[in-house]
Amino acid sequence: MNPAADTPLGESLNNRQKWLLLGSLMISLFVGALDQTVVSTATPRILADLGGFGLLSWLFTSYMLTSTVIIPLVGKLGDIYGRKLFLIGGVFIFMVASAACGAAPNMPVLIWVRAVQGLGGGMIFASVFATMGDLFSPAERGKYIGLFTGMFSLASIVGPAFGGFLTDNLSWRWVFYVNIPVSLIAMPAIWFNLPSKARSGSPKLDFLGAALLSASSVMALLALVWAGDKYAWGSAEIIGLFAGSAVTLALFIWQELRHPEPILPLHLFKNRVFLVSNLIVFTFGVGVFGAFQFLGIYVQTALDASATTSGVISMPQSLGVLTTSIIGGWLISRTGKYRWQTVFGTVLIAIALGMLTQLSLETKLWHISAIMVVLGLGFGLVLPTMSVVVQNAVSYQYIGVATSSSQFFRQIGSVLGIAVFGAILANTYHSQFAERFSAEDRATVGPIITAQLDDPTVKLNDQQYARIEAQVLTFDGGEAILERARSAQGESVVSAIRNIYLAAFGAALVCAVFAIAMPELPLRRTVQGGPPGQVPLGSTGTGPPGPAGPPEPVPAPGTGAPGL
Repeated sequence: MNPAADTPLGESLNNRQKWLLLGSLMISLFVGALDQTVVSTATPRILADLGGFGLLSWLFTSYMLTSTVIIPLVGKLGDIYGRKLFLIGGVFIFMVASAACGAAPNMPVLIWVRAVQGLGGGMIFASVFATMGDLFSPAERGKYIGLFTGMFSLASIVGPAFGGFLTDNLSWRWVFYVNIPVSLIAMPAIWFNLPSKARSGSPKLDFLGAALLSASSVMALLALVWAGDKYAWGSAEIIGLFAGSAVTLALFIWQELRHPEPILPLHLFKNRVFLVSNLIVFTFGVGVFGAFQFLGIYVQTALDASATTSGVISMPQSLGVLTTSIIGGWLISRTGKYRWQTVFGTVLIAIALGMLTQLSLETKLWHISAIMVVLGLGFGLVLPTMSVVVQNAVSYQYIGVATSSSQFFRQIGSVLGIAVFGAILANTYHSQFAERFSAEDRATVGPIITAQLDDPTVKLNDQQYARIEAQVLTFDGGEAILERARSAQGESVVSAIRNIYLAAFGAALVCAVFAIAMPELPLRRTVQGGPPGQVPLGSTGTGPPGPAGPPEPVPAPGTGAPGL
């Protein structure tokens, strides 16, 4: 036995060591966060350079697919073997894949290496936030949320503008290469400051459960991405993928009920706080992360703004996130209350997304930035709070599992949102362009040029668009045809983007309903121990906390899980 290994990390480090570790974790978080913020800004130029407008959603989905699959496994393994090697390994994989992304010769290769990059990103995020749970009690954790959100906000502030600058002045490839030096700083920082803490005992790892969960997730997400695009919704391929996902999900549940060390202990879902908080982050992922990825397409194609401008106008969102996450974290630590703060945040998000449904060709850039502030204020009240809430709702030995489950459901929601919104963008744009670009103009320029114009990002590739212009100008009235084509492109993008944000607004309303239904448990004042009170599924959780319910089941001796 190794008692030190079962001692919470926060109880084995002095204050100086904690602060050094916090700094190292924030650098690691910056690595993953920076990539998420710069890629969306560079996306239109990537499409213009490599082509593949129809593969747009895969640029994000491939990353999120693999990161979603890896998160539950890393969360569980980190609980058993410690977070150190998984965090360093995640940063290393992320760095190597970033270099490969920058060198990608075409869109299919970029999508594949983005998938590898997602493995590293998933390992980073699962390990960073679980380590926070190891360091501080839920009651203390609110005070430190602002530090991590501040680092995420810094990446969000620097990333879009810096990514736009690199894209405009060097190449979109540098938005990936910039991850390399940051990763080289993060790896030694983690190595020297994060202790290795493996759990005692000989745990029996549930690799079959991990494989079944991964298979179910992949099949479901592939069905959502391909449905309505590559295959019809009612096709044998899509029905088969959904059916396969359902079967493997059922097998996963059966495996988890019988295994002594399940990847995702199903009894946690009997906890109403755990269940509802995961529903909140799921709908949050659909509405916010899913829709936000397409704002750059609108700004650069409909409003004809540069990539740098596209990044700058989204920066105020990060200021809103930073402001409310610091204030919200302080209020949580001081009052121990989080429910109505979360409700208010979801309402702000719904208001912002509702305002985005009114975007047009005449929308001012400062107007979009103002909406981004409101969205950021809501973001900062919801997502950082959910990390504290879900960790407070479970016993100490499930910190990694609970944290990874929250990220897993948020990622699933994000992938669903990107897949659905990507389909909305493509289908709405193509149908609207076919209506707005007249049959007479299409007959004049021919099917090849019409097909090229039926891609709003073609204008961002100067050489290709110059060739199209030269060809169209050889026809009678060519200049007027080009003007009508540009107008049709812009109006079609606006129609598509409005539909996207209308769907996102609906998801935000559902998120607000879940926030209202979420019970409120008192925040635990120790790192170890169980939740301060169990809330059964039939309880509203709105009254004063009653006596603690039955403790969460503790794995039998010999499975490697420490008792409470």
